[in-house]
Order: sequence, then structure tokens, then C-alpha cells
Amino acid sequence: MRRPVTDVSRLRLKLLGATVLMALVAGCGDGIPKDKDDEDDDTPPPAPTAALSVFAGDPTADGTMDGTGSAARFNNPHGLAIDSSGNVYVADRGNYTIRKITPEGVVTTLAGGAGQSRLTNGAAANARFVNPVALTVGSGGTVYVADDLAIRSITSAGQVATVTTIPIGGNVATASRPEVTPGAIAVDANNNLYITNNYGTRRFAIGAATTGILEGQNTVGDLFGTRTMAPRGLAVDSSNVVYLFDLEREISRWNPTANFGSDNLFTIAGAQNARGAINGTGNAARFEQVVALTVDLQGTVYAADAVNNLVRRITPAGVVTTVAGTTRATTLRVGDLPGSLGEVRGAVTDGKGLLYVTSGNAVVKIRLP
Repeated sequence: MRRPVTDVSRLRLKLLGATVLMALVAGCGDGIPKDKDDEDDDTPPPAPTAALSVFAGDPTADGTMDGTGSAARFNNPHGLAIDSSGNVYVADRGNYTIRKITPEGVVTTLAGGAGQSRLTNGAAANARFVNPVALTVGSGGTVYVADDLAIRSITSAGQVATVTTIPIGGNVATASRPEVTPGAIAVDANNNLYITNNYGTRRFAIGAATTGILEGQNTVGDLFGTRTMAPRGLAVDSSNVVYLFDLEREISRWNPTANFGSDNLFTIAGAQNARGAINGTGNAARFEQVVALTVDLQGTVYAADAVNNLVRRITPAGVVTTVAGTTRATTLRVGDLPGSLGEVRGAVTDGKGLLYVTSGNAVVKIRLP
């Protein structure tokens, strides 16, 4: 039976309405109009920068090449320091040079001659170093270098000079010299230098003859046999408070208003003459050999713990955690933290969430969580 004309008309109107609705839906994409924020949500976020990455050099290949990032080469790099512009300075021990890395990773030779070990002052390009192991940057941009028994300075104008020489006692055999050689150096806002070696920690006032002993002895004598330098990390914060890995293997601090002497060192973390890689609070924590320290504006200390090859964080309350590295690993593994590190010898923070650490023959960058 045929439908009445009126039914057919109604059907045609319904079909026409459905067609129009479908066209509108198609024009709206998913059918529900989106605002701008919804569209932005569909855009994939940029991939995060690896938390542990190579900043400059190659961890397994040595050399003395300037260049950018992994194209550069170092030879047994040790201490690190940073200036107010974010430039990182490297004590390139195996090359007998001081290197500079810009925030973009461009490496140049600041002073010294590769492969030439001797003590020569003068213009940076003509200057020579004997055994540069640690450095620090003063407020005026001068770089101070612990170079064997000498403390050297490199001015912003590129002049190298000897600031002072660390005294030694009598009857010290040549093979025993590492026992008295400085392994870490830091400077405060008043141009006081702090220096550690295997038997003491001293403060030296630049331009003055005064020296204060924070712990240990000024000199030792009658040293014989082959000895090894064991650097003890050192750092100074913005209030001139000194942090050090002391002679009793603890992380301690010294207030500049206190008298000299180990009785005025306040232990933050670690236990006397105990070794290990244990996290915890205060005396429950253990370290192996903290060769470098650096401190941020909040008073949080970061320690390069050699042998363990870890970077440790110590809060002002003495809570110790591991930031980067796998205990006693010897191979660099980049990417997410904690990763793993090769032999660590230096560390410095930019105070803005980045750490720089020497690992093998490279300088790595750690983006702190």
C-alpha cells in the first residue's frame, strides 16, 4: 500500500534535517566544539631533558681537544668550579691545564700548556701548571687553583701568579709528597682561601700573612715511602660558613665567627672513621671518600663520594640521600636518575637546580629533581 502524501513529505523533511545535522557534526570534527585549551591538550609535551647527561668530553676517551660538548676531550679531569655567569672551570689534571666550559658546552683552554708540567707564571697561554687538582672562583672572577704545593691565581685579565705555597715539615720524601699536597680549595666572600690536605684544613687570607688551622696540623715531617693523595671536599656558602669532609671522615661545618680548632667543627652527617654508602640522618649515614663538596643557597650540600662513585645530598638537618650513581659502579649510564657514574673527582652546583660532576674523562650534567 502506498503511504499518504503527507507521510512521504514528513519523511523527506526528517531525512533533510538529518543530512544538515551530519554536515554540522562533520564540520565540528569530533562533534563537540573545542576551546583553545582543549586543542593545546592534544599537543604532545616536549621530551624532558635527560636528568643525567654528558655536558662535555667523552667518559672513556682522553685527549686535550677544545670543542663543543662530546667533541671536546679531557685527560683525568678533577676539580670543578663555576662563576656567576654559569661558566664551569675544570682542573684538567692529566693535561696540566685549566679548561673553561660555557653554559652551551663550548670548551676552551683557559691557561696552561697540554703535556707541559712545570710552574711558570705570566700570561695564561704561557703559564704552566704542575699538578692542578682543584679550583674555585672568587667574587671578582679570579680563579684559584690548588697546584701541587702552590696555590695559583688566574685573573679575569688572564694573568697567572702564585698566591702562596703550602709549608711542609722536614724529612719528607719525594714519594711522600702526595700526603701534604692540597686536594681541595674554596674561597669566601672576604677572599679567604680554605685548603685541605691529608693532615689538616687551613684558612689563608689573600694579601695577608695570617693562617688559621681549622683542624689537624700546619706541617708534618718525617714522611717516607709512597703515599697517595686522598682529596677531602670543601665548600663555602654565601654566609661564609665552611663545609668539609673532615679528618674523622664526617661532613662537618665551621662557622666563621667561631675560633679555629676541631672543637669548633659541628658534625652534620657521618660517623667517626666509618666507611660505607649508607643513607640516613646524621651519624647513621656513611661515606667512603668525599673528594668534593658544593653547597646551594638553601644550605643543601652535595658530595662527590669517590670509590662509591655516588653524588650524595645532605640537607641542613643532616638527612643524607643519593642523588645520582649506583654504588661502586665504574661505567657512566645516562638518562633517568640515579643512573651510574664512572670515577667521580669533582662536583659543583649552579644554585639553580643543576649539578656538574666529573665522571671518567667527561663532565656530566645532572638536572636535580
